Amino acid sequence: MTSKHFFIGAVITLLIASIELFSTGSLAKLVNRVEGIIYDSRLLLTLSETPRRIDETVVIIDIDEKSMQEQGRFPWSRSKLADLVTKLSDAGVIVIAFDIFFSEQEENPVTKIMSEIPDLSKKYTIPFAEITKQVDADSKLASALSKNDTVLGFLLIDEQLTNQNLPAKSSVVWANADHTNSQINQFPGAIVNIPQLQNATTGTGFINAHSDEDGFIRKAALVNRVGDTLYPSLALEVARLYTLAENIETRSNMLDGITLFEGIKFQDKWIQTDEYGQVLIPYKGRAHSFPYYSATDILTQRIGSEELEGTVAFIGTSAIGLADLRSTPVGLQYPGVEVHANIFEGLMHPELLPSKPNWSLGASLLIIALTGGVLSFFSHGKSARFIIILSLIVTSVVIFSNVYLWSVQKISLPLLMPLLLIIILAGYYIIVGSIAEMKHSRKIKSMFDQYVPPERINQMILQGKSLSQKSERKNMTVLFADIRSFTSLSESMTPHQLSEYLNEYLTAITKIIFDHHGTIDKYVGDMVMAFWNAPLKDENHARHGVEAAMSMIHGLTKINQLFAENNQPAIKIGIGLSTGDMNVGDMGSVYRKAYTVLGDTVNLGARVESLTKFYGVAILVTEETMKECPHISFRLIDKVQVVGKTAAVQLFEPINFTDKLDEEQLNEVKKSQQAITLFYNKNWPQALSLFKELHSTTVFSPNIYAIFIERIKGTDLQTLAKDWNGAFKHTQK
Repeated sequence: MTSKHFFIGAVITLLIASIELFSTGSLAKLVNRVEGIIYDSRLLLTLSETPRRIDETVVIIDIDEKSMQEQGRFPWSRSKLADLVTKLSDAGVIVIAFDIFFSEQEENPVTKIMSEIPDLSKKYTIPFAEITKQVDADSKLASALSKNDTVLGFLLIDEQLTNQNLPAKSSVVWANADHTNSQINQFPGAIVNIPQLQNATTGTGFINAHSDEDGFIRKAALVNRVGDTLYPSLALEVARLYTLAENIETRSNMLDGITLFEGIKFQDKWIQTDEYGQVLIPYKGRAHSFPYYSATDILTQRIGSEELEGTVAFIGTSAIGLADLRSTPVGLQYPGVEVHANIFEGLMHPELLPSKPNWSLGASLLIIALTGGVLSFFSHGKSARFIIILSLIVTSVVIFSNVYLWSVQKISLPLLMPLLLIIILAGYYIIVGSIAEMKHSRKIKSMFDQYVPPERINQMILQGKSLSQKSERKNMTVLFADIRSFTSLSESMTPHQLSEYLNEYLTAITKIIFDHHGTIDKYVGDMVMAFWNAPLKDENHARHGVEAAMSMIHGLTKINQLFAENNQPAIKIGIGLSTGDMNVGDMGSVYRKAYTVLGDTVNLGARVESLTKFYGVAILVTEETMKECPHISFRLIDKVQVVGKTAAVQLFEPINFTDKLDEEQLNEVKKSQQAITLFYNKNWPQALSLFKELHSTTVFSPNIYAIFIERIKGTDLQTLAKDWNGAFKHTQK
C-alpha cells in the first residue's frame, strides 16, 4: 500500500480518537445519545429470559388500578398507609421503603369541623382534643413508621425553599473536609416529609431519577449534595438498614484541586462509583421482573407472610394516572419504584453492578488505534469485496469483545467510535479502491482492447490482473499465419477491394484465435501474430494454439466460399507455432507502446511458418509444442537447422485429433515415422522404398516424401560427415 493512503487512514483514526477524548457541546450530546442507544441495545441483547434470582427477596407493593378501585383514589388517607405498614410488618417484611414523600400534613377531620363551627365546643361537652388525637392520620402513620425499619423518600429540587426541613444528620459520612470542587450533583433545596413523619421513620433517601439527555434512566446517583451534606438515595438507605450498617462511608481522591468521588462503603460492601457518585443500574429485566403485590391485597390480607416473610418491600405505583412511569433501556413505561428495587439489588450484590472503570477511556482509544491500524494497513489496494469482508470481521471482533466484557465482567466500554471508524475507513478505502479499479480497468482496456476479446478483458478486470510496465519471462506459445502468394493476389485487386478482402479474412481468423483463448499481437500486412498464456494465465497454451491453427485451416473453407461468391481468389495460408520461454510485456517507446512478445522462441515460430511452403503443409509446430498436445496426432516432417539457430529443431504437422483419426491416416503416420527413422539411421535403401510407397499412396501432402527421396538420391553415404545427425540446414528465412 502507499504511505499516502496509510497516512490518511492514520489521520482519520486520530480524528475519531480526538472526538472520543475532547468532544463537547452539541457533538458530545450526539455522541452520548448514540452511545446510549448502543448501550440499550447491548443490555436488551444480553438480558436473560428468566430474571435473575438472588438470596434477598425484593417485592413491590403496588398502588395499582385494582387498589384504587377497591380502596379509593390515591392519595389515600395516611391512616390507611399506616395500616399497610402494620400489615407488611406483621407479614414479616424486614425493611419498608416508600417511593412517596409526604410534604404536607393531612387535614384532621375534627379540626376541620371545629374550624367550620367555632361554637361547637361550647354547645357540647365532647372531648374534642382526645378525638382529634385519635383520628389524626399523620400520627397513626408516624406511629407505624416508628415501630418498624422504614425509609421515606424525599425529592431534591433546583430551587431554595424556605420551609425545607432536611434531616439534621445524614447517614452518609463525607470523608474529605474540602468539598468545594466536588463533582457530586448539588441541589439548593428539597421537598421533604413533614417533621412528624420524618422524625418517626428510621431513615430517609432521595427518590430523584437521574436521566440522560435523551430522557432514559441508565444511571443512578447513590449520593447527592445539599450544602456540605451528602444524602443517600432511597435504595442506598434501604441497603444500609438491611445490612444493619450504622452509617455509609465514602471515599474520594483529590486531583488537581478537584475532589473526585470514588465510591461508598456500608458494612463489608464496597461500591465503586464514578466521580459524580453514580452507578449504572443493573436492570433485572423488563417491567415486573420483581414480584408485584397489589396494595389492596395486603390491606385485605389476601397476601400475607407466606409471600412476604423476610422480604424488602418498596411501596410505589405502576398506575399510569399517577405519573411515576419512567423511560428506561428495558421499557418506555417502566415503574419508577422498580428502578429503586434494581439499584438495591445491585448494592446488595456489587458483582451485578455494571461498571465503567477508570481505564475504559484508555481501552477505547487502544481499540480505536488497533482498528484503524488493521483497516489502514490491509485495506488499501484491495477490492471492495475484500474491504467489506475485512470490515465485517473487524466489526465482529470489536462487538464480540465489547459484548463479552459486558456479559461476563459487567464492564461497559464505548462502542460508537470504533464502529464509526470502521464505517469511515471502509468507505474511504472502498472509494479509493473503486477509483483505482476504474483507472486500472481503463488501463487494461486501452492496452488490450485490440489484442483480446471484451469478455477476456472483463475476466482480467474481475481477476484483478496486475499489469506491469516491465516485461516478464514466461513459457508461452506463439503463432504466425501468413497468406501464400499474397503479392500476386494484391496485384489483381484495387486498394479498396484488397482492404475489404483482407478485413474479411483477418476478422474470421481473429475470431478463431479469440475463441481459443489467444491474444492478438499484431497484423503485419497479411501476416497475423498471436500468442497464448498472457496476459491471462493459460496452462494449456500449446494445446489451444494448435487447436486454433487447425480451426483456422478448417475455417478457410467457409471464407473461400464467400470469396468465390464475390469472384475473389481463394486464400491459402501457412501457420507456424513455437512453444518455449519468451519475454512478454508492454514494450515500445515513449511515443507508442504495444503488448507483445520477444525472444528466440518467437523468432523460431516465424522461421517455422516460413517453412510450411517449402514442405507443402499448412501447419508446422516445434517439438515442444507437439509434446504439450497428447490428444492430437502429429506427422514428423523433418529435423532442420533454421537460420539464426545452431541446434537442430524437429518439425511436426498436426494431422487430426487422436480420437478422430481413421485407420488409413493412422497407418500413414506410423509408416512416415518409420521411414524417417530409417533415414536418420542411414538405412537409406529401405527408407527410399518406404518413402516411394508413401508418395504414391499418401492421403496427406506428398511434398515431404518427395523431399526425402531427393535427399537420399543426392547424398553419398561414403562422403557423409561423421557428425551427421540428419538435420537439414535451411539457408533462407
